[in-house]
Amino acid sequence: MKRRDFLKIAAATGATAFTSSVISRSTWAASAPNTPKVLNLLYATAEADSEAIKLILEDFNSKLGVKLNFETYPYSALQQKVFAELAASSSFYDLLVVDTPWMPALTGKIEPLSAYLNNSQLNNSADLNLSDFIPAVFYDAAVYNPKQPHRHFPNANAPVAVDIIKKEGFEIYGLPLQANVLTLAYRKDLFDNPQEQQGFESKYGKKLAAPATWDDFVSVAEFFTRPEKRLYGTTLMAGSGDWAVDDFKTLLAAWGGNGHMITDDFKMAFANPEGVAALSFYADLINKYKVTPPGVTSFSWDDVSDTFNSGLTAMAMNYHDMKLNQGVQGEVAYALVPKKVAAGPHFGTWILSVNKFSKNKEWAYRAVAWLTSAETQTRMLQKQLHPSRFSVYQKAVTDPQLQKDFANFYDVLGRSLAQGVGRPRLTNYSDVSKVIAVAVNNAATGSQQPQTALSAAVPQIKEMLSQAGYSVGNA
Repeated sequence: MKRRDFLKIAAATGATAFTSSVISRSTWAASAPNTPKVLNLLYATAEADSEAIKLILEDFNSKLGVKLNFETYPYSALQQKVFAELAASSSFYDLLVVDTPWMPALTGKIEPLSAYLNNSQLNNSADLNLSDFIPAVFYDAAVYNPKQPHRHFPNANAPVAVDIIKKEGFEIYGLPLQANVLTLAYRKDLFDNPQEQQGFESKYGKKLAAPATWDDFVSVAEFFTRPEKRLYGTTLMAGSGDWAVDDFKTLLAAWGGNGHMITDDFKMAFANPEGVAALSFYADLINKYKVTPPGVTSFSWDDVSDTFNSGLTAMAMNYHDMKLNQGVQGEVAYALVPKKVAAGPHFGTWILSVNKFSKNKEWAYRAVAWLTSAETQTRMLQKQLHPSRFSVYQKAVTDPQLQKDFANFYDVLGRSLAQGVGRPRLTNYSDVSKVIAVAVNNAATGSQQPQTALSAAVPQIKEMLSQAGYSVGNA
């Protein structure tokens, strides 16, 4: 479900609550002390795939022997609800879903999990298995320094282990569940067409294939741009919103820059030569190469889906699988987002966390561990969950029930997550993102040169960071 769709549904229905019923009490639950009758979970309507949670509610009851009261809200309302509940030190919700941009402001209100993870009486080893989590996803989403939550873990490729994390002075504030990352969708029917293959090879002297580099991307996009046939090479999320920032930071990382855009010591890492080169390329796709459809400078992620699904473009980047509209003859396949000197597609992950004020914290932890286990995530594949574990991706690409529609997508999704780059850890990231989005959009529309646009954002962001209490200095 796209963001636009779930916002319409949410506006019509408001918050929705789902309460499960107990099928049977497990031996574990029956023997555990202080077993609660109900655990309350606060969750996202669509962004974190609530349908996947609903699918396993009965399994949850059967395994844990506890009712799960499952309440969902649309994104903006959920964010307000999470912050309000925690600000009030409310104990009502035992576990909550948290989006990564929120966590820097919430670490003091979320229960650290290291002690729980090390407590054998609270864990089923089959459920836990931390080494099965994709390290880049785990460290970006769940691991924070409690005293300096703006810092990233120093080695995002380290094996996931509590002792390694604690040794560096960091803590674990949840377990990752729904992992989103930019992938490249393309029209397989066009790429596999013998006439198209022959035409491309005659023009460029190489075989037509999903582009592995941004230079290849330009060639392929130019080749398929045929305005007279209502076909363009690609589309972008160049409208003035967080989506444009996602596009930009992906290119920034590809050009060898710091994809976080702002370093942990608050240096502006987006207005440097790498950032200017990346944004110049982005603007050139629109204004020089002209491989995008009209109106692209107002596009969001939903517009990207709409244009690709309607058959208007041969390629597109987004966070989810894409489906061609009824009446559009063709087939979709997926590939890694191209690289330049490096790769770093934007990603962000939802995590399940324990409310620090819950009266059932041990049971809430048990719930988080079970809900994010490999077995449970594998079951959730039926509702197109984006897993956070290696083993679940391995099963996804070999599951005959998923083979036709999703095996290729899951293969690309899993490999993309392993090289993804997240956001800077700022309590006011949404405000900072708006400033960078305006700069990206100004360059995309041609109203400002990339260097001018990015340079203009620097003093604004420094002032924002200072107002938020960060020690920016001469960064």
